[in-house]
Amino acid sequence: MKITGLALALLDIPARYTQEYNRWYDLDHLPEHVAKADVVAGRRYVATPVTRATPGTLAGELTHGQPPYATMYLFGGPLDFMSEQAFAGWRDTDRAITRAGRFWIQGRPVFTSWWRLTAAHTRPSIDVSADAVPHLAHQGVVVSIGRAGPGGRPAALDWWERTQRDDLYELPGLLGTLQLEPVETGEQDLVLHVLLCAQPAAEVLAGLTAVRDRQRLTGRFPAHGGAHETLALLAYERIIPLQYDFDMGEATDPTDPTEPVEPVDPAPRPEGRP
Repeated sequence: MKITGLALALLDIPARYTQEYNRWYDLDHLPEHVAKADVVAGRRYVATPVTRATPGTLAGELTHGQPPYATMYLFGGPLDFMSEQAFAGWRDTDRAITRAGRFWIQGRPVFTSWWRLTAAHTRPSIDVSADAVPHLAHQGVVVSIGRAGPGGRPAALDWWERTQRDDLYELPGLLGTLQLEPVETGEQDLVLHVLLCAQPAAEVLAGLTAVRDRQRLTGRFPAHGGAHETLALLAYERIIPLQYDFDMGEATDPTDPTEPVEPVDPAPRPEGRP
């Protein structure tokens, strides 16, 4: 099925709940949301302390650093994910889960965003259609969020196409890229690229950093005239359901148990929606 959009949520969950939280998500929460008419698939990712220490990581104010978990819901099919009917499905499902006492309450989402897919590409050795790219098997992702400069989104995307896309495919672990635009009017200067990785995402990010170090020597990075400003560059490894042996490290536990917490809604609706 053709993918038309994506919801991205970055979540801060205390490290001491690694097993319980991930089991709840895979066996309770994710199936409920993937079963809705506008959702094609749900994918989950983790960044361990080692991953978050990868050279080249940019974890800024926009994403509140690099939260340990990322969830992506892929939208498609006959129901537009921005329609009132689709939002009613999210609202009704969330209400039912809440009434049943099934929302995870230890932790919080710190960054949520909704995006429409505008382009998809693969390295030359992968011969699939653009519509097939979001479905590629992958081991992890690198999330790149940028802000368009004075020339707006067209100039930012032109810089990416001219100076970044082909150079990035020098990286042996990069399978393809998804290009997305935000659906919220107040975020129209943002640009999202999701890099699909065939090897650990941290290795791809380290390689990307080396490529851009070389690009600096010829003025290919940063973007000329500030056409594109990178706000976040984050590596996440894909979570295999029921395999949660990754070491989250208690030292990175972000939640003080004495502080109030909020239910974790992995894909809350954009502002102004039900």
